[in-house]
Amino acid sequence: MIIFISGGARSGKSHFAEQTAISIYKRAKEENQTASLYYIATAKQSDDEMAERIRIHQQDRGNGWLTIEEPFDLERVLSSCKKEDVILIDCLTIWLSNVMFVREYRWEKAKMAVNRWLTLAREGHFHLLIVSNDVNEGIPFSDEMVLTYIYTLQLLHQTIVEQSELVVEVQAGIPTYWKGDR
Repeated sequence: MIIFISGGARSGKSHFAEQTAISIYKRAKEENQTASLYYIATAKQSDDEMAERIRIHQQDRGNGWLTIEEPFDLERVLSSCKKEDVILIDCLTIWLSNVMFVREYRWEKAKMAVNRWLTLAREGHFHLLIVSNDVNEGIPFSDEMVLTYIYTLQLLHQTIVEQSELVVEVQAGIPTYWKGDR
């Protein structure tokens, strides 16, 4: 199952995604005792604020998660996942920033990478939850790089939503289900 969860900054989307992943994991463990619960963190500890946010996320998550810090090559990580594993990617927004501004990915390469993740999830029969930020709301930006980033992110959102069984947007901690059943 592929699940896409979006929301604004500090909307509660990560907490919602974690709770959803845990719930799926508990059901998956009944089916397959070897199922694992993965948290793929795409953020790098770039400054003190980010280090503190990472620490808080880890503390809030608690034990039981296999955490993998991978800012770039998620395909490598996902290719080793097995049937009924539950994988939470937090978050697409940071991953795209990493690959666009460090590895100089363009739209086509980013889309190819994301499509490969989705294919791996379907073929491997594991549960993939992808968290992302809604960034295309509000005042338009005039900076060309910012616009390219926002438009690329929105196109990736469309790609993922099209292939997801469940799509949820979280605002102020309240989930709105746009696609699929709870």
